[in-house]
Amino acid sequence: MPDKERERYYLSRLRTCVSDIPAGDPVEPEPPDFVFIKDGHRLGIELTTFYLPPEPSKRPHQEQQALKERIVSEAETLHAQAGGPPLYVQIIFNRQKELQKRDIKPFSRELADSILACPVPQHITDPDVKLPWEHKPKWAGIIRVTGSVDGMDKLWQADAGGGVAEISSEHISNVVRSKSNCEPLARIQCDELWLVIVNDNFSRAAQAEITAEALNAMYVGPFDRLIWLLPHVPRGLNLWIKQSASG
Repeated sequence: MPDKERERYYLSRLRTCVSDIPAGDPVEPEPPDFVFIKDGHRLGIELTTFYLPPEPSKRPHQEQQALKERIVSEAETLHAQAGGPPLYVQIIFNRQKELQKRDIKPFSRELADSILACPVPQHITDPDVKLPWEHKPKWAGIIRVTGSVDGMDKLWQADAGGGVAEISSEHISNVVRSKSNCEPLARIQCDELWLVIVNDNFSRAAQAEITAEALNAMYVGPFDRLIWLLPHVPRGLNLWIKQSASG
């Protein structure tokens, strides 16, 4: 899916949970991603998807993760070959089950068949579906299915093990610093500039959740407003930001 189409989807979700975005269609100067003009005031919105930096793992974990990803990848292929629609699928494996190479083919078939047998969302705006226990393989903990944003984009993900990762204030500070590079050029197009960090668990980002510490931290950057967006809820959380000059 083109990045711009995903950005427009995120913007539509942001508008449902942040009331002070002006009505009407924005312009898209790049940067920022969107500019709304009302009564001569120009509001710029820059969107960025959060990606948790990878951390070193021990070899056994890497081997298990590789097997999970192989099972999910082959299941996605089987699902498509059988005429299944494009979907976003998250699979959390039962942690009590240690995977072996011999599990790849039967598990991928079971996974594909379980999703083919259940009614699934037709579009990303439809409610997610969590497969009931009687319809999912015994080795699967949770299987969650979301509809495609455009009927073509799809992503099947295996959990990374160890539960949902925590997003710290340091992680967010790094994003703010990185995005600060585009601020001088974006300011030419707008009078007010927001940075919206998107925590999208159906993107290619790893499963991660913001901590209370990160929600209450003070960030420093050249933006007028900093928002943490959970697009599929949807929910926009204002983060504290102390404005600094761009550097």
